[in-house]
Formats: sequence, structure tokens, C-alpha cells
Amino acid sequence: MTDRDYAPLSSACVRGLCDKLYDKRKFAGVEIEKMVKDFNDANNTSQIKRLIRVLGQDLMSSTNPNVKNGALMGLSSVAVGLGKGSVDYMGELIHPIIACLGESEARVRYSATEALFNVLKIVRSASLTHFPLVFDALARLAADPELQVRQGAELLDKLVKDIVSESGTVDVSLVVPLVRERLYARSAAARVFGVGWLSALDASPALGLRAHLPLLLDPLFTVLDDPNPEIRRMCDVQLNEFLRSIKKDPSEVDFESMINILITHAQSTEELLQLTALTWLKEFVNVCGRRVLPSASGALAAALPCLALADHSDMRTKIRETAAAVNHQLIKLVVEKTEGSHEKRAEGDDTRACLNLEAVVGVLTQMLHHSSLHTKVAALDWILHLYNKLPNEMFLQTERVFLSVVGSLADPADDVVRRALAVLAEICSCHTATTTATTTTSSDTVTTTTSDLESSPYYHKFLKALLRLLAADENLLEDRGSFIIRQLCVLVGAEAVYRGVALSLRGERELRFAARLVDVLDTLLLTAAELHHLRRSLRAFSDPATVSLFETLYECWSHSPVALLALCLLTHNYQHCNTLISTFGDLEITVDFLTEVDKLVQLIESPVFAYLRLELLDDERSRPLRSALFGLLMLLPQSEAFHSLRRRLHCAPPPPPLTARPQQTEPPAPQSPPGLDFDALLATFQRVQAAHRDYRTLERRLSRAKLFDRTYS
Repeated sequence: MTDRDYAPLSSACVRGLCDKLYDKRKFAGVEIEKMVKDFNDANNTSQIKRLIRVLGQDLMSSTNPNVKNGALMGLSSVAVGLGKGSVDYMGELIHPIIACLGESEARVRYSATEALFNVLKIVRSASLTHFPLVFDALARLAADPELQVRQGAELLDKLVKDIVSESGTVDVSLVVPLVRERLYARSAAARVFGVGWLSALDASPALGLRAHLPLLLDPLFTVLDDPNPEIRRMCDVQLNEFLRSIKKDPSEVDFESMINILITHAQSTEELLQLTALTWLKEFVNVCGRRVLPSASGALAAALPCLALADHSDMRTKIRETAAAVNHQLIKLVVEKTEGSHEKRAEGDDTRACLNLEAVVGVLTQMLHHSSLHTKVAALDWILHLYNKLPNEMFLQTERVFLSVVGSLADPADDVVRRALAVLAEICSCHTATTTATTTTSSDTVTTTTSDLESSPYYHKFLKALLRLLAADENLLEDRGSFIIRQLCVLVGAEAVYRGVALSLRGERELRFAARLVDVLDTLLLTAAELHHLRRSLRAFSDPATVSLFETLYECWSHSPVALLALCLLTHNYQHCNTLISTFGDLEITVDFLTEVDKLVQLIESPVFAYLRLELLDDERSRPLRSALFGLLMLLPQSEAFHSLRRRLHCAPPPPPLTARPQQTEPPAPQSPPGLDFDALLATFQRVQAAHRDYRTLERRLSRAKLFDRTYS
């Protein structure tokens, strides 16, 4: 090696620079520093460039680690010698140094880190023109396997962050993709590095990092799911800081671009991820108001299932409470004429707040099949709210809503059934898209007039669907039938319910179900508090509307002889009661029949029929009633009910003989209102009972056929 080979470096300087001892390399570096100062003072740029080329290319091409370390020391010394003048040679200085960061020798990588630190410390903000290159180098150093290299990289990283913060001139749009790449990496070191840089960039508001949050939010949530708790904590802190700054100044934030990202992560199975996304959603709804309505379906899809979380941990409790807050905030945003409302965007532009009703309804009907009571209740509350606030728009969605809500009537929870009935009542009252049904609201009770319901295309459709539901599940009728009917009477009126059900049962082929349903309806009519007003109207039996209802009920009640008898007792049609009882001898007296008679006797002894018992004191007027009750007595075996009714009849005074009052001036009260054809009604009863007889006969034949078809081994 000659002096000419490495001019302007001497052979001695090169040997010292490439020595394995640090002190000798340092001494040679001082010599280079002085040489560069002289060249710079003489404005000898050609010699400076030649020197940098010798160091950065000739010596750097060696495979000897000591030579590379010497070249790095030399480049660092050149930068020190040039001082601020290093800016003019920055590319020639930085590129060979950064290339050494990929060397396999840890000593070389450490020396390169040290050299880059020295160069950047001198050029400061001028190095930002090469920022992507430097940033990539820092990211690789952060994951270096050698502790000493990583420690040196930490100092270098801090220096670069200080340079970026003090300059405020970095083009963040170039940095964000680089940070995203590290956040998406699986390496813990890369993720820590990426989160650290976001924190540094966010600390300088002038850089405008928040405008790029839509690109950063998803990778940040990815990091939040990292298995390392310390990395999750770092990411959580940074996300909270971003959210705090958004709430403080939302003007620079593109909420619409981020809300779908939050909706996706709010459905995560990882609790911290889910809670953080829901918290952001809650704040977005609070800040943006009705601008989030276009994304309401997604927000509901994320929030409503979270209402099911039980209090197994503080985290789950927070998730449920946050989801409930999101749901509450969203439902408040839906008001009348939402589709025509206008609000200001943060940027100052006018925008139309539009609720995607079809998508929202799709989510809500899906939630009706969820396993959680709270989720189903919230979905039904939403549907009812939408019908109240947007009746015309919801009318177009009714076909999609109807079957799902009817299916909810089979739910075991009272709250779900009660709300499902409220929705169905609202559907029946909103019978056209342009006509508002007549409703009377008192607290949370809605009563719709019968005429309105009869004009509704959905009311009879609903009743038929309800009957099919009850017929399909015997246990549902026994366990829930009474509750459903009582609630429905409260919502749309008892008369409307009973008239509608009676009409819907006409032509019912499942006669056994029809009889069981009539027994349920009759028991409620005689005992339920919700039917008190209807019960009094039928007792009075005075106005034409009540008589018309009686006629409508009669055919339906004909499916159950004892229920029909009770209806006639309630309406004071005692003479017809005698006529009915006289036909009971032709019926098949089964255990079920006698059980119903037993129940009727118990009702006669209850407060409901107190007025009837008092009528036994009314001389001539009591004769048909007394005769009907004795007829019941004759039907009963000598059971407790038999003795109870017999004792009651014996307590009443005997009626006066028919010959004791020949001069009677007042005729007895008429037994039926004018225009009521009891002969035709009796014929209806006999026709229905004949159908039941044929139905039972067919059932027996089928049972015998199945018995004979059975094979025996």
C-alpha cells in the first residue's frame, strides 16, 4: 500500500485508522479532522471529495472489519472537520455509513451507529432530506440482536426525534407509511419502535399527524392485540393521547374514514381491543352527532352484542357500559324527519345526515336471534323507536321486520315478549305510509281503535301468525299464551284483540287447538284485570257494539261448550244457558270437559260472579239462572265443585210458586236484546261441535291405524 493509493491520506494514517485498537483509530481520526479543516479553509472541495471517496468507497469495500471501522471513524472525522459545511457532502457521508448497518459483524454495526450519530448531530435538520433512509436504518437497529448496538441505536433514535421535533418540517405523509409498516410487523422491536415514533411525531402538533390518523388507526389496534403486555400498554397510552387531542380539537380529524375501522375492532374477541374501540366510538358519536348516522348499522352491530356481557370482570363491565352508552347516544340521534336534516361538517361543508334505514333494520332483525336478553330488548327498543320517529320510512321495511318480531313472541323472557308486542301494535297502527292511525297514549300504554286496526293490512296477518305460533307449540300456549294476550289487550284494546282473534279462528282446522285457545281466552275474559272494561261492557250487554261483539265471539266460543256457557252467564243470557245445557247431554263428556265445568263453578264462587249470585235473590228473574245452575249441578259428579254449587243454591231462597202471583203487572226482563237470533246461534254451536266430534273420530281412526301398522319383534 502506497501513499498514492489512498491520497490525500498517508500510509501511516491509513494503518492507524484501520488498526484494531480504538485509540490508534481515534488518533488517525484527529489527523483526518485537521486535514479536512485545512482543505475546507482553502476551499479545496476536490480534495475533500477525494478523501470522502477513499473512506466511503475504497476502504469501505474491504472485508476486514477493522478496515470498515476505520473508514467509519474517518467519515465521522470528516463531518467534524467540515462542521456546518458537512451539509454539502451529506449524501456522500450518510450512504456508506448506513450501508454498514447491515454488516454481519456487530462491531461494524456499532461503529456505523456511532458514526451516523456524529454526522447527524452536526448536520441536524439538513439530514431530513434523507429521512426515509435514516428512519429505515433506525428501525433495523431497533431490532438488532446485539445489546450494545441497540443501546447505541437508542441514542441515535433520540437524536433523530429531537431533530424532527425542533425542525417541524418533516413531510409526515412520507413518514406515516413507514410507521404503518413497522406497526403491522410481528416483531416486538418494530412495534415498539413504531409506537415510539408516533408519540414523537404527535408531540409536535405543527407536523399535523392527526390528519393521517385514518391510516394509523388500524395498525395501532393491531399492536393493541400484541401478546406483550408492555407493548399493549404503550399502544394504549398513545391511543388515549390521540383520543384526548381529538376531543380537544376535532377540526383536523376525518371521522368518517375512521369509524368503520373502529366498528371492526369493536367486534374483536380481545377485551382491551374491544373496550378501546367502543370508547372511541362513544366519543365519535358525542363529537360528531348525526354525522355518524350513515354508520349506525355498523355501530349497532358492534355495540348491541356487548350488552350481553356478564359482570365476570371489571373489563367486561366497562365494555358493557360503554356499549350501552354508544347505543343510548345513537338512539337519541334518530328524531323525526332525520332524512331531511342538515348539519355542518367540521370542515364547514353542509352535509345531509342520512340514516341507512335498510342496513339498520337488517342489523336489528339479526339481533332478535341473539342469545342475550339485553341485546334482544335493545333491538326491539330500536325498532319501536324507529316506528315512532320514522313511521313512513319504516312502513317500507315492515315485511322484513314482521316475521322476526313475531318469532320473538316465543321468547321465554317477559321483557322481550312485551316489547315485541309493542312493536307489532305499532306496525298494525301504521297501516299506510301516509295515514296516521288514531292512537291514545297514556304513560307507556297505546290503545288503537278497532276500526283503525280493521283497516290495517297487518293486524289480521299478525293475529294469524300469532295463532300459528301458538298452535305449533303446545307449551307456548300453556306457558305464555295468557301473558301474550293480556299484553296485547293493553296495547291495542281488549275488544279489538278478542274480535280479531275470533275472526281469525274462523275456519281453523286444528280444532283441538281452537278449543284450548278459547279456554285461555275465556279465563282471561272472566278474570284478568286488563280485560275489566270489556268484561263490564259484556255484563251490561246494552249497546249494539257489545251485542255485535257477542255474536262474533259466540262462533269462536262454540269450540268450547263450557267457555260458551260462561260467556252467556256473563252476558245475562240465562235462558240460552238452559238451552245450551240441555244439549250437553249429546256431547262426549270427557275428563277435560268436567274439569272445565269444575273451573266454571269455582269462578261462580269468585268475586267476578258476585253479581250473578245476588241475582238468585231476584224472584222471577232468578228462575232461568237457577235452572242453569241446577243444570250444571246435574252435569257434575259428586265432587267438591258439586257440593260447593249445591250449598250455594241451597242458600238462596226458593222462588215463589208460579201461581202465587196471578196479578203480575210487570213482565219479566227480556232474555235477549232485540235482533239477536239465538236459534241461529245455537245452530252454529251444534255445527261446530259436530265438527269436533268428527275430528275426534278421525283422530281415533288414525291412532288405530298406526297401532296396527306397528311391527313387533
